Amino acid sequence: MSSREPLVAVVCAVPLLVEAVDAALESVAQVRAFPARGGDVAGLLRWLQPDVVIVDSDESAMQAAVVAEESGLPLLHISVRERALRVFRNGTWQRVGNGEGPTPEAIRNVVAGTLFGRRETLN
Repeated sequence: MSSREPLVAVVCAVPLLVEAVDAALESVAQVRAFPARGGDVAGLLRWLQPDVVIVDSDESAMQAAVVAEESGLPLLHISVRERALRVFRNGTWQRVGNGEGPTPEAIRNVVAGTLFGRRETLN
């Protein structure tokens, strides 16, 4: 088993989001920020090969979903405008959380679950 810290790539249009995610995940994973305005999110993710991706724009979410579907990469979309947290699973977006919006605790829980949670085999 690798002892390296998991890498969470945050592709964001709102820079403050990175600070919130970094604080929420400080003991869980290494967080690296990339501006959404750089374009080619899919190319970035293919080269970077992070353990989890977090995006905050619809455009980045669409591009990242292509890579997530190809590789099984865990992908979260934080919609600040809609106050929603979504996870891309099995080709579809699922809204998660307790209805309070994308709180730091909800983000931490979802990321920790995707990184360390046990996967049940569905038959």
